[in-house]
Amino acid sequence: MEILNEKSKEIMLNGYTNEDPFKFIVIDDFMNDVVINNIASEVQKLDTKNADYVFCESHWENNKYAFSQNLGDYLTNVIRYLSSAGFITYIEKLTGIKDIIKDDITLKGAGIHRIYNKGFLSAHTDFNTYNSPLHGRLDRRLNLLLYLNKDWKKEYNGNLLLCDRFTREVKYDIMPIINRCVIFNTTKDSLHGHPDPLDIPEDIKRESLAIYYYTKNENGIDFEGDAERCTLIFNIGNFDRSNMKTL
Repeated sequence: MEILNEKSKEIMLNGYTNEDPFKFIVIDDFMNDVVINNIASEVQKLDTKNADYVFCESHWENNKYAFSQNLGDYLTNVIRYLSSAGFITYIEKLTGIKDIIKDDITLKGAGIHRIYNKGFLSAHTDFNTYNSPLHGRLDRRLNLLLYLNKDWKKEYNGNLLLCDRFTREVKYDIMPIINRCVIFNTTKDSLHGHPDPLDIPEDIKRESLAIYYYTKNENGIDFEGDAERCTLIFNIGNFDRSNMKTL
């Protein structure tokens, strides 16, 4: 069974269509319906008590749980596909970025994110480099987020916001609906997050599958010419949302 829908492949081969506030794309119906429903079902089996990372009562994220190990065979195989040379061929066509690290599911960031009621992730730009035990120094280049939320409602909050850090505007407001994939370049300007606390029933969770993509870099600076940089948090409470586009 094909994991990716043929239409998704065609879209990726045509390259990015959005560059404001930074390069990104939103692809709906990203995967085969059977595959995405199986992924969502398998994620429901993950016990929060076994989360590999817990982020609670932090100033920049709350009620967030991340799973990167012991995901089971099905989820592991999906992550292996999204990290494969075959899939990365489409990623490289989409983004124009060459020599992305392939066939390594141990790279930092791959896994499942789960967020409960009142949870949030402040607007931020991501860390830019890390040292892989296998590959050495790597630059973080791309984020892929695949949403797994059936019957998601706008009033739940939790939409992904894409922001322009210079004009102080929220440009896009993206609902995390099931089988929607968001891919964007990771740069010092790719300001994003879902800072509005979730307002959801206790039996509902905001869930996504995340993959980060890297290229090798043996220099002391990253591909943008910067030294090593941690995640940077932004308060966007006074950012202008008047011209924000909702997807």
